Amino acid sequence: MKEQVIAEKTPLIPKSGDSFDMVIIGAGPAGMSAALCAGRAKLRVLLIDKALPGGQASTSYRVFNYLGFPQGILGSDLAIRMEEHFSRYEVFYTCESVKDIINISGTEKAIKTDLDSVFYAKTIILAVGLEPKQMNKPFEKQFLGRGISYYAQCDGESYRDKDVVVVGGGNCACYAAEYLSEFVNKLYLVHKSDYIKAVKFLSAKMFNNPKIHILWNTDVEDVFGVDRVEKVKLYNQGTNQHTWVDVKGVFVYVGRIPPKAIISPELDVDEDGYIITDEFMRTNIRGVYAAGDIRSKQIRQIATAVADGMIAAINAERDLLR
Repeated sequence: MKEQVIAEKTPLIPKSGDSFDMVIIGAGPAGMSAALCAGRAKLRVLLIDKALPGGQASTSYRVFNYLGFPQGILGSDLAIRMEEHFSRYEVFYTCESVKDIINISGTEKAIKTDLDSVFYAKTIILAVGLEPKQMNKPFEKQFLGRGISYYAQCDGESYRDKDVVVVGGGNCACYAAEYLSEFVNKLYLVHKSDYIKAVKFLSAKMFNNPKIHILWNTDVEDVFGVDRVEKVKLYNQGTNQHTWVDVKGVFVYVGRIPPKAIISPELDVDEDGYIITDEFMRTNIRGVYAAGDIRSKQIRQIATAVADGMIAAINAERDLLR
């Protein structure tokens, strides 16, 4: 029997008070993968995210390690393809921020959002991903949106022909630096360590890009500006010297952490706050599953997130039939 698919269909919009077999919180690769599987299984499923589908993948410059794209693919393009795929099935979608999950251990769980909506679910898949780690310095809040950013892909083009700083030395920081270097004038890669932590091919790009200037053993100590960022104060741990650099933007990439606000205290987490699951993506609470970067695991990549989402949805469907 040929599978029935709804071609080029916009996701359905839910109403407050609606009940679902499954509510998926988070529309990154893990959430969209779960929605696709649930939609194909003809479950009544709702996908919730505070932003448009894509998650962290949509803010990536170019993805080279996802099978099927040997030349790489823009993160935003990959997110659009994933959205188009799950949208071909009967999947409800709403752009809201989940504020609380009530009766999470009960048979009917209630999800409350920032728009005062309440949705009811027999099962929940938590695919909320991670949030940017902050430097915990006063200037971050002061200049947020006025020169301080955590998303180069979203804000980068505003800094065309200007000088900027990228803080960090891991994969995300280097991808951001590579993307920004296409249109900024000069980029300072400020890193506390004395070596780049990114994979070899990516770190090589940092050394070979004439626009990128790596500042080793250095940290951003302060930021100055009237209405927006105008200059940063750098501190070199090796020389014990301070330096002021004129820049218009500071992009912070010092890591990602689990979002504590959405994780119920009833859920088992590891010492770093990641949700603990078994191999079937089940948490310690019946009817609650976790998938993607929020889950306690070794590898956090798009491919593993997609796999997690599929496994979570398949096992949630099976558990519903028990």
